[in-house]
Amino acid sequence: MSRIIPFIALGMLLSVPQTGSATTVNDVRPYFSAPYTGEKVQEYEISLPVSRYEKETFNIPSDCGKLNSRLLEGSGHWGNRVERRLWMKADDDCRYLNFLKKYSGRASRDFVSNYDFYNASINDLPLRPGCDLDLLLRNPAACPPPMPGMPNFSMFMSSMPMHQKPEDNLRDCRFENGLFRGYIYHTGMGLRCIRDPKAPGYRILSVDFADVNGDDCQDAVLRMIPVGRGARPSLLILPLTRCSADEKFFLPPGSDYPRFGPSPE
Repeated sequence: MSRIIPFIALGMLLSVPQTGSATTVNDVRPYFSAPYTGEKVQEYEISLPVSRYEKETFNIPSDCGKLNSRLLEGSGHWGNRVERRLWMKADDDCRYLNFLKKYSGRASRDFVSNYDFYNASINDLPLRPGCDLDLLLRNPAACPPPMPGMPNFSMFMSSMPMHQKPEDNLRDCRFENGLFRGYIYHTGMGLRCIRDPKAPGYRILSVDFADVNGDDCQDAVLRMIPVGRGARPSLLILPLTRCSADEKFFLPPGSDYPRFGPSPE
């Protein structure tokens, strides 16, 4: 049984197709991956144990309130290892939806929804949330530690001197169809990359749009997983916003970012 646990959990993450956003500016309706099949859906039913001999069926997301009540009662501890991870998956989906819908109404300022995040330039993104590039280059130790549950692109920055790498191997640092794998170098031309299909990186699973902190400015929320040798299939989120079309993205201020359950063992 233990061999199928990573397969099921990883399938739930990897199976979300890398297509356009699942939301609109007016209606926050993210896609989820259905349990076991990984089908891309906006709702799903899941049967979970609530006691030793009883199961209850939940429709996610409409039954998120009921699911939360059962979790507060301790029902999430029932079942085998696979079922407990399904409890965790449903809880993650509900908390993610609550994060997107915390503030209602349409944001009047929107400089994010027309950006192609699946082919985003790394130069436009925060390398490490909570630390700007200048400080990261001058004194990395002065930067706060990486924020739990968020991607950290600074871990792909190479400490090797530039003369050890041929200049003609350097390319623009960007995602390609939702995937970034490679090594980042800081040069006089800004951030440049050597792409390597075997290198570590991130895959973007979905992009949703909502005003997550109630400041009347539209935000984008990227869901990602680490990829590459040794990467654990943990679900990460990166909320981003900007106030003009020509500036880099930054974290929406004053928002409580959700943390998801631990990754599969």
